[in-house]
Amino acid sequence: MKTVVLLSGGLDSTTALAQAIRQGHDCTALTFLYGQNHAAREVEAAGQIAARYGVEQRIVELPDLFGGSALTGTGELPERAADAPDASVVPGRNLMMVAAGAAYADGIGAGTVVFAANKDDEAGYADCRKDFVLPLRDAVQAGTAHRVWLHTPFLHSTKAEIVQTAMLLGVPIALTWSCYRGGDEPCGRCGACLVRAAAGA
Repeated sequence: MKTVVLLSGGLDSTTALAQAIRQGHDCTALTFLYGQNHAAREVEAAGQIAARYGVEQRIVELPDLFGGSALTGTGELPERAADAPDASVVPGRNLMMVAAGAAYADGIGAGTVVFAANKDDEAGYADCRKDFVLPLRDAVQAGTAHRVWLHTPFLHSTKAEIVQTAMLLGVPIALTWSCYRGGDEPCGRCGACLVRAAAGA
């Protein structure tokens, strides 16, 4: 089955890609530019992962609509995990990514879009919550000619459980990039780094 995986180069989306491949899906990876500060490092990681798994990577530049976030240059990055919406929220980002992924999938006759939202992101990010994902799944299926299915394999999984899955699948965790800052090494202080460390990755 043709499948489109939304691949940021982070641990969650990389594990979702590895799982889809293990299940026999013919995957294409979409990596998005949305004005994020760490774009170069994220795209580099996603490219290395796509190459490792031998899948095509398409880089998609989204419209310049994502203001009001520390990830796109407005304000300071919080140095804690997001247990409520904070400055790291990028308004509408996942909505735009899923819509773009569904449109691309429909155009190439792919039956599935994989989106790696997880349980630990629910508190801080409204567009990772079940009450966002489930209606969106229905909308994607109803609004695509090929009835594209929005697959969210980790919607009920914690980051620690995703790490366990990654290890079982032999995911190259060292290639993944989660840090919201785009340096040579992860900062170890932003929310993404802290959550990842707490999960044992």
